[in-house]
Amino acid sequence: MKKKNVILLIPIMIFGILISCNDDDKEDECITSKTEYVTSVNSPTTGTVNQTINIDVKFGVSNGCGGFGKFIEMENGNTRIIEVEAKYVGCICTQNAPILTVNYEFTPKIIGNYELNFKSSPTEFITVNLTIN
Repeated sequence: MKKKNVILLIPIMIFGILISCNDDDKEDECITSKTEYVTSVNSPTTGTVNQTINIDVKFGVSNGCGGFGKFIEMENGNTRIIEVEAKYVGCICTQNAPILTVNYEFTPKIIGNYELNFKSSPTEFITVNLTIN
């Protein structure tokens, strides 16, 4: 009787392992990244060399699976273009499209004027001008 139960359990265990592997593959398929546009920026106008300046950046995501991924920066002297890359995790997402806030940390290395351009549309930017002492 015990032998019969063990023989029946082996196919069930193998089937369970195969299903769990397929679920892992589906999770990887449900993670995407997308550049999203900044809706507003709250920043001071002055700062100090080698001191971190915290800037609140708001951006929208297209559904409830969206969250902050990373900042993408392009630097040219004291001018920077900054984009937000959102990370979407999940295959089944709510339909709400929230506005999220994330902290952008800027640490200037030299004294001078800086221009930070946060991408707010394909061709427009929200510009922050900083004077660093």
